[in-house]
Amino acid sequence: MSQTIEANKHYDLHLMIIFMSLATALISGLGISTALIAEVARLGVSPLSIRADTLGDYMSSPLAIVYNMGLVIGGACLMLSMLARYYVFTDVYSRIITITGAILGVLIVLIGIFPINFLEQHRFFSTGYLICTFLLHSFCFIDYFRKKSSLSTSLFGFNIIGLIFSIALMYLLNWSTLDFDPCTHRVGDICWVSLVMWVLTQANILWCVLLGLNMKKMIKFQQKQLSNLTFASD
Repeated sequence: MSQTIEANKHYDLHLMIIFMSLATALISGLGISTALIAEVARLGVSPLSIRADTLGDYMSSPLAIVYNMGLVIGGACLMLSMLARYYVFTDVYSRIITITGAILGVLIVLIGIFPINFLEQHRFFSTGYLICTFLLHSFCFIDYFRKKSSLSTSLFGFNIIGLIFSIALMYLLNWSTLDFDPCTHRVGDICWVSLVMWVLTQANILWCVLLGLNMKKMIKFQQKQLSNLTFASD
């Protein structure tokens, strides 16, 4: 009986990880896509020629408030997801990953509060977000090869994409200004900074989705083990 109670009490935390991870992806994804559609309609250009951070510009982006609020709420949901994960995976390395993810959530909130109109603050927090994204995907990459890894193969796949494109974006970053140099492409052509930025953004959103789904599978697996244990004891 005590084993059953001990196992069941952790399911609330698992569910919190699931719902908050999915909420992070849904809310931030809706905010970004809504602002992007409005900007593409206004400019009549390819989405790949628009930098994601410019969608939060209150002076030019028609739905900047939607974009920025999506980041604030989505980042807060990620923080709550990581808070629950902190108490589910209690080993030191898993908690390092969790703390890194929580810091990433804080930085997403700050980017939403300080969009590109607040240039110095935005550059600082955006650079922190990029570095933290790289660290999170690096830690998760290593975690996949541990014996008690919590990462699924599909989650690991998006982890590799996030790692590659975070490195690419750090390479494109002008570290002297903490900003990206203006694209020299012609109007309507693809801006490589924008392309890399969009791929990384989508990889991070899908990573959150898979994190939630991975937790769902884990609950089902634990419930099956618990039912087998109960059946054997009877």
